[in-house]
Amino acid sequence: MPIDAMERLSDEVAVGHIQKYFEVQSNGRPLYTGSRFENFAGGGDFVEPNRITAADLIAVSMLSVHVPGQAALGIMEELDGKIEALLTPLAVELRLENLTAEQFSELLDYGSPADGMWQLLRQKKATWGIGQTTASKILARKRPHLVPIYDSVVKDQVGLRDSGGQWVRWWEAFQSDKGRQFAMRLESIREASGQSHLSLLRVIDIVLWMDGHGAAKVRERVDDGD
Repeated sequence: MPIDAMERLSDEVAVGHIQKYFEVQSNGRPLYTGSRFENFAGGGDFVEPNRITAADLIAVSMLSVHVPGQAALGIMEELDGKIEALLTPLAVELRLENLTAEQFSELLDYGSPADGMWQLLRQKKATWGIGQTTASKILARKRPHLVPIYDSVVKDQVGLRDSGGQWVRWWEAFQSDKGRQFAMRLESIREASGQSHLSLLRVIDIVLWMDGHGAAKVRERVDDGD
């Protein structure tokens, strides 16, 4: 569970991980390009929030995954209308930590708009090269407060087998007896790190990724398994 993974770390360590992640090199570029993921080109949830743009696909590359050309063309041209129809019900002001059970079922469970987006991006029958990691990062770019990032590092930190059912596990963490205290702790870590623009989901993601990956390492690649 995300709570268990975070409880292994002190607030001081968590804040340090985020501050390290946002360090800038002497040449002015970020030490970790993922630190620009949220706000590159104005942010995916602010600029054309119901479309996936070229800027969104560039932002996803900052998290060390690649959207193949065929997939990029399909997303931006052929599937543009379907994507808009699926993203529109997922209001940008929604927060996973605040969703009721009814809202979760309507918006994120099987058969929901978010699930429809996931299936549309994966295109398993077409096999166009977007795995579960890349799909999660595209969705997190458009709805950073609603959809958690999935990758091999955080998967191991949280104890996930794969991406199946992960959204409900993250939501259940906020609904548990410790849920409100957990959210308040994440808010405190976020403020202490000086990165108030981050979603609570991204706070968890950065802290666990840095802890599992090793803050001293700059190489950012993670596997994008099917």
